[in-house]
Amino acid sequence: MVERRHATLAIIGLPNAGKSTLLNALLGQKLAATSQIPQTTRTRVLGVVDRGEVQLAFLDTPGIHLPKHALNERMMAHVEQALEEADLLLWVVDADDYLGTGEHALAKRLRKLGRPTYLLLNKIDLLSKGRLLTKIATYKELLPFKEIVPIGAKMGLNLDPLWTILERDATLPGWLHEEEVFTDQTERSLASEFIREKVLRKTREEVPHGVAVLIEQWLEPGQEDYPEDLGPEGVLIAAQILVDRDGHRKILLGSGGEMIKDIRQSAQRELRKLLQRPVRLELFVKVDEGWRDRPDRLDRLSI
Repeated sequence: MVERRHATLAIIGLPNAGKSTLLNALLGQKLAATSQIPQTTRTRVLGVVDRGEVQLAFLDTPGIHLPKHALNERMMAHVEQALEEADLLLWVVDADDYLGTGEHALAKRLRKLGRPTYLLLNKIDLLSKGRLLTKIATYKELLPFKEIVPIGAKMGLNLDPLWTILERDATLPGWLHEEEVFTDQTERSLASEFIREKVLRKTREEVPHGVAVLIEQWLEPGQEDYPEDLGPEGVLIAAQILVDRDGHRKILLGSGGEMIKDIRQSAQRELRKLLQRPVRLELFVKVDEGWRDRPDRLDRLSI
């Protein structure tokens, strides 16, 4: 009888390196919200993959940065939690970017931690072979990496060699999670993140970090006020989009309400795929000045 083995792996790195994109690629389906806006991920997200006798539990984490608000401090606390939990560390780097002070500081932190660390040079589709080889040589000087693997998370490039390495190095006996466990995220938390993703994608840099999504209502068939025309298998979701200032509210609403309508329709399509059922989404925009520094608000947002 083949013995089961496991490992817990923290996916870490600076903002916009492609950590959440990698998680989604490894899981084979969308779990983490992604966008071109830095700091899209705000909490630690668990994604579990069972491959034969090996179970790999991936922890997606926020991009490492200097905190400016209570929100950022909590985000960095999630990173620390993942570093403590993990047996192996996957450091994702944007290979098309330059090696700066942030990478040097993170390398110093990881050297002290002493965990087996794998360098994943992401976005290799944007580099020539010569540039990639130069990057590998440069990063080799930072840390004694267990392995260096060039990947293209968005395109699913070179993931097979990564799987082989991770399965080889998952050596802890048994499994941590039951076979049916895929994530620790609830449907509500995933819904709020996918709505926020659409806000970030539609508004680009106009409404960057001062936005959050709070699920106010989740009505199932049989509950009071559930709309019968939605059918016997649907769900009504009402969500509040919190913004820091009135100017952001105006951007989100758009001229004649066109922007919020576009966000709602796009998020509703995404939620139908996620939940595999009819979804009616209602969105409301509320100005909540200073929410990023209010512990009670952050608690309610589960950050």
